[in-house]
Amino acid sequence: MQNKLPAWDDLRVLLAVHRHGTLLAAGQALGLSTSTVARRIGALERDMGVALVHRTTQGSRLETEALALVALAHGFEQSLAAHRRGGSQRTFSGVVRISLPDGMMAGAAEAANRFCRQHPETFIEAVSELRFVDLVAREADIGVRNRRSSSPVLIDRPLGVLESGLYASEEYVARRLPARFLGPGDYAAQDFVVDDAADRVPTRWLVDRGARRFPFRSNAMEARLLAAKGGRGLVLCAVGEATRHPELVPIDLEAPLPSIPFFLTMHKDVRKVPRVKGFAAAFEAVFAEHMLLQAAALAARAARRPSGQGR
Repeated sequence: MQNKLPAWDDLRVLLAVHRHGTLLAAGQALGLSTSTVARRIGALERDMGVALVHRTTQGSRLETEALALVALAHGFEQSLAAHRRGGSQRTFSGVVRISLPDGMMAGAAEAANRFCRQHPETFIEAVSELRFVDLVAREADIGVRNRRSSSPVLIDRPLGVLESGLYASEEYVARRLPARFLGPGDYAAQDFVVDDAADRVPTRWLVDRGARRFPFRSNAMEARLLAAKGGRGLVLCAVGEATRHPELVPIDLEAPLPSIPFFLTMHKDVRKVPRVKGFAAAFEAVFAEHMLLQAAALAARAARRPSGQGR
């Protein structure tokens, strides 16, 4: 006669015996001693008022009455697993908004692809804006910036220092710059494809060296790269990113372009939110891979450059 409802701890031991065939193997799977397994089975048998497990020299055989309890235990185990999955989905459910330079959009997309394979319930919004969004006012969860923040409620994590270079199509080089080298007096005669914001550091650097011809300006990196591939002029591009565009060839310079540090910035209150923390880590991993590409490209450029020419 049934005296009380079986305890889950006892049911999971019975399920383990059913799956593994012996009390010893069940105990090993659960991290319990064989005597503890036997004690739990005995307690379950007393609660149910029937014999459930018959031990033989070949292992443990479950009585017919035990199979209904095994099915009950299995269903309960599945329900617990589904509940845990649901809890995880709720934890990561929601939107992560990241604000970053246009040239890093491909990196944000790659980070989103990787992160959302594991957490499809998270939606990513990547926004490129000329202004710095107000992270204190929560206009975005994550910002990628070229300087540290001044607010005490924001956290900055260094991503790395990006090196830029000038690149052009083979056609442009053959027509306008066969030496593939820009000396101190060469900038005024060349065409440049640049950002439409004239106050950006790299553009100012070009102007300071005499650049005057800008036949194509755009705040979209993809548009600038397409224009350069079409022969419109020399384009400023991060060294690591340029490795993805074999149609463009590097131009050696008499002086290096400015290096720009970047930081990943978050509000203190959101940095531990699982979906924000997880996506930030995915973006940092993508950026780290970019830094490896940059290091390899710089090493190749140094090996190619004649002694005494530029950096």
